[in-house]
Amino acid sequence: MKFLFIQKWHKKIGVYTALFVIFLAISGIALNHTEKLKLNTTYIKMDWLLDLYQISPASEPIGYLSSNNWVIQVGERVYFNNKEIINDVNKLIGVVNVNDIYVIAYDGKLVLLTNDAEILESLGSAEGVPSGMKAIGYDNQNIIIQSAHGYYQVNLDILEWNEHEFLEANWSSASEITESLKNNVLKQYRGTGLPIERVLLDLHSGRIVGVWGIYLVDLVAVLFIIIAITGIWMWWYKK
Repeated sequence: MKFLFIQKWHKKIGVYTALFVIFLAISGIALNHTEKLKLNTTYIKMDWLLDLYQISPASEPIGYLSSNNWVIQVGERVYFNNKEIINDVNKLIGVVNVNDIYVIAYDGKLVLLTNDAEILESLGSAEGVPSGMKAIGYDNQNIIIQSAHGYYQVNLDILEWNEHEFLEANWSSASEITESLKNNVLKQYRGTGLPIERVLLDLHSGRIVGVWGIYLVDLVAVLFIIIAITGIWMWWYKK
């Protein structure tokens, strides 16, 4: 009687947990081959799942218009019109166009860009970019930078930085982004914010539905243990 009772519940628990076993096995195998399957570089596009993970920038996009082209910061990423060009920006300072080259200023760095969004060069403190940049502008085809320590007239051809106490310039300032462009860059931002690998990891651990998901996975693990113990017991009993 005792054997039949345990056998009955062993079968029931086995059926209930079978789907979890299959899923954990498949997801585990997939996660072991993340790079080959490109799970870390393939992104989720479903809006409901992006909303679940709250994949949205912390603040509204900020845009600078120069020669009919936009440079826009969304979160930590910067876009040239619709193309992402930088992905580690804290604060975008501005952009100017000099001799058909776009010079983008951010976080103590300057990035030189073509009209086709091709990065020509990236300059930092090692190349003389002053710390504490506050603004970027131009005057008579000269790049002017305002920093915490003064004003600089920049010759990028020879990387010459001439310091001044004060300089006038046409300063780059933020502009209101068109709704269509804002929607496009926000869609791009969300569309490259959630890799499949992260979702699989969260499904595997139960974290995708918060703390209750973790408890559910814990419960399934306990049921696995019960199945193993009852299976061993029944095998021993029959012997």
